[in-house]
Amino acid sequence: MKQVMHISWEYPPWVVGELSQELKSLLPEIAKRVRTILVVRGDRDWVTEADGIRIFECASSIRSSPHILAYIHALNIDLLRGASKAIHEGGDVPVVHTHDWVSGLAGVYLKACFGAPLVASVYTTELTRSKALGSLLNMGIFDIERYYFNRSDLVVIKSLEMKEHLEENYGLESGKIALARSADELMEAYRRLQE
Repeated sequence: MKQVMHISWEYPPWVVGELSQELKSLLPEIAKRVRTILVVRGDRDWVTEADGIRIFECASSIRSSPHILAYIHALNIDLLRGASKAIHEGGDVPVVHTHDWVSGLAGVYLKACFGAPLVASVYTTELTRSKALGSLLNMGIFDIERYYFNRSDLVVIKSLEMKEHLEENYGLESGKIALARSADELMEAYRRLQE
C-alpha cells in the first residue's frame, strides 16, 4: 500500500464534535507508517502539510442550504473535488478511508469512479444517536449510512458492541468489520484489503 486518503468533514481547526480530536491523534501516527492524505472541508481550497499529512482543504461551494441532507450532499461533492485533486496530484489511487456518514458518500463516489478500496470508520450511527427512526431526517441519515456501510470494502469500529449493532441493524457481514482501536490495528486492517 503506497498511500491512504482520509476524508472527513472535521479536523482542527474545524471542530464540530469529538471526531476532530480523534483524527488529530490518529492521523499523525498513520502518517509515520504510510503516506497520508487528508481531504477536509475548509474556508478555501488550499493544500498544506502538517504532522506528515498532506492536507487538501475544500471550500464549500454552497454557503447556505435549506436542509441538512442537501448540505451533506453538497459537502460530499466538495470533498470529492478535493479528493480528485489529490489523486491527480499524486498519480496513484489510494486506499480511501472515510470518517462518519457525513463524508461517506464522497468515498462511495471515489470507489465507483476510480476503483479505490473503501474503508469506513463508524463511531456512532443514527440509531445509537437517536434511538429510533422517528422522523424523515432520521430515516434519511439511516439510509445514507446503510448505503455507505454496505458499499465499503471494510468497516472499522472501536468496540464489539458496535460490531453487533452493525450486523443486526445494517445487515453487515462479520468478515467485513474490523476492530481497530489504535494506529497499529488500523494498519493491520488496511493490510486486509491488500489480501
